[in-house]
Amino acid sequence: MDFDGKRVLVTGSSRGIGRAIAERFAGEGARVAVNGRDSARVAATCAALGAGAIAVPGNLVTAAGCEVVVRATLAAFGGLDILINNAGVFPIASMEETDEAMWDDTMSGNVKSVFFTSRAALGALRSARGVIVNHASIAGLIGLANVSAYCTSKGAVVQLTRSMAMELAPDVRVNCVCPTTVDNEMGWTGFNRAADPQAAHDAFVAASKLKRMPTHADVVEAFVYLASPRASFLTGVALPVDGGKSAGV
Repeated sequence: MDFDGKRVLVTGSSRGIGRAIAERFAGEGARVAVNGRDSARVAATCAALGAGAIAVPGNLVTAAGCEVVVRATLAAFGGLDILINNAGVFPIASMEETDEAMWDDTMSGNVKSVFFTSRAALGALRSARGVIVNHASIAGLIGLANVSAYCTSKGAVVQLTRSMAMELAPDVRVNCVCPTTVDNEMGWTGFNRAADPQAAHDAFVAASKLKRMPTHADVVEAFVYLASPRASFLTGVALPVDGGKSAGV
């Protein structure tokens, strides 16, 4: 999948899946805007990606913050072809443990950021007949215990994706990726809460239909496919990358 010369903004791309997505686009010839809250981490990621990468640090939990990041991207690239809304938070808490501040932080980090970053980029994306790919989750497709705020936020991302796809067609395609727990630092957050983290991990793998956890590469492939011309007739799709978990028991 050749993205030579394409202008791509990947939010939350200084670590984890976001960084892996940015690395893949850069490797395919794209010019990539790297975003994150930590300016030093963003700069280090840009240095690793090479000359085609630019730093656009910033916090996306406010509309103003989203606009600043998008304006910086457009000023550097002169336009935008692909927006990957990857930034987000993963709070683990029971309903009793979820207070108003955690609820609001989750909605801002996972939903508000997607909406207002997309809104700020709309003019450029329409001009380029571009693509938006949002990072949702299996938690937006099925219910999970002890992550009610997170499930709610990711369900909202799935519905926001569908609504945006209807509203922005035919100029902009909008899809989302819905991964299950990934074998990375964030994925181990839940396992590490257990008395025996390795046993919790092993039980998760045993329950998987494909008997493994997805890697960054598995998830990145879905983002890159949906952003590519190969998916030119796909919009409004919520693509599970979950080893069949959301398909049934």
